Amino acid sequence: MNDNGFLLDGIPIEKGVVLTKQFLDNNQELLTNYLNCWILYPDLYLDAIQPQEDRKNFHLFFYQRIALRASMRYKYHFWTATRATSKSFTAYLAAVVRAVLLPNSQIFIASDVKGTVIKIADAKFNEIWRHWPMLRNELATRADDGRTGEKRSGNYYELYFKNGSAITVVSKDTSRGLRANFGILEEAATIEEDDYNAVLLPQMNVARREVDGSLNPEEPSSPQTFITTAREKTVFMYSKLIECAVNAVLRPQDSFVWGLSYEVPLHYGLIDRQTIMDQRYSKTMNEEIFARENLSIWTGNNAEAWLDSKKLSKRRTLLKCERKAQENPTNPNTFYIVSADIARYSANTAITVIKVIPTQNCFKKRVIYTEVIHGANYITEQAPRLKKLIQLYQPREVVIDGNGRNEIWPT
Repeated sequence: MNDNGFLLDGIPIEKGVVLTKQFLDNNQELLTNYLNCWILYPDLYLDAIQPQEDRKNFHLFFYQRIALRASMRYKYHFWTATRATSKSFTAYLAAVVRAVLLPNSQIFIASDVKGTVIKIADAKFNEIWRHWPMLRNELATRADDGRTGEKRSGNYYELYFKNGSAITVVSKDTSRGLRANFGILEEAATIEEDDYNAVLLPQMNVARREVDGSLNPEEPSSPQTFITTAREKTVFMYSKLIECAVNAVLRPQDSFVWGLSYEVPLHYGLIDRQTIMDQRYSKTMNEEIFARENLSIWTGNNAEAWLDSKKLSKRRTLLKCERKAQENPTNPNTFYIVSADIARYSANTAITVIKVIPTQNCFKKRVIYTEVIHGANYITEQAPRLKKLIQLYQPREVVIDGNGRNEIWPT
C-alpha cells in the first residue's frame, strides 16, 4: 500500500480491496453464490452497493424490483406503465446491472424519437451514478485518449465497461448494423413493424458468450425488454404484446407481461390523487386518452375487430350511470327494461338496464347501467341480484336469455 491506496501489481485497486489469485481461489464458492444470487435478484445487488447515506433519501420501490428481476430472468419482458412510474430509469438501471454482472454483454437501448432518447439516457445514467457510484467505477478507461468509457454525440450514447460489456443508446433509425445480445425498446409502441423486424431484431442474432468463450445454457438467449405507455391497438407493438402474453401462458419461463395503472405511482406518492381525479371527471378529457395514459389500457380496434370502437365511443353520451329509477318530469311515460343474459356454472352473467323514452313517432332507448356477475351460482347469487335490480328500477318488463331461449317476465 502507498499514498495512492491499495495496489495490485502496481495498479491501484479502486474498490479499496487487494484482490489476489489466492483470495479469489479461496473464496470462489462464496463469490459464485453471490453472483448467481445477484443475477436473479439484481435489486439485492444494488442494495448491497448503495451508499448508506443515500438510502435515507432514495430506495427502490417494490414494482421496480419486479422489473429488474424480470429483465434479468426472461427472454421477453413487456412492461406497460403509466407516466410517473420511473419506467425509463428502471430500464436503464437494468441495462447497467446486466452489463456489470454479465461480461461481454452487448446492449442497445432504442427509441423511435431521434435525439430524445439521447437526452433521456444522459439524465438517467447520471442519476444512476449518483445513487450507485460503484457502478460508474465499472466503466472502462478508453485506451485511445485515456478518458472514461463514455462516448456521445447527437445520435448515440455509448458506455464501455471493464469486463467487455457495452451499452449503446440510439434512435431506431441510426441503429442499423449494430450487434447486441440484449435489447431495450424505449416507448416501444411507437416502433413500427419494419423497423423492429428489419433493423432492431437482426442485431440480436448472436448470443452472449462467457469470458472463456462458452455459452451459458441457463441464460435466456438474446432477451428483449419492451417498455411503453399504452397506445391504440392498431399499432404493431400491440400484436407483439399479445404474442408475448400468449407465450407467457404457453411458456411461462420465457415471457413476463404486466402493466401498471395510476394506482401504483399514487400509492408511492409519485402523483397527486386530486390531479388524477380532476382529469378523470373532466368533460374535456377524452376517455380513451385517460385509459391509455393513466390506466395502461390499450384502446381502439385491432385489425381483426368487427366493430369500430371509436364509433361506439361517440355514441356514449352519458357521463354517469343511473343506479335506480329516476322520474322524468318532461316525459312521465318513461319506463325501464331489464335485460339479463344468464350463464350457469363458471360463465359470466350480463345484466343491462335500458331506459325507454316514448315520443310521438318512436321510442328512444338508452343503456344507463350494465353489470357483469362473474361465475356466480345462478340460484344463490344471480337470482337475488336480479331481484334487487328489479326492485331498484321497477321495469316494465324483464327479458331473460337462458339456455338458448328468450323469456319475458312481466312485472
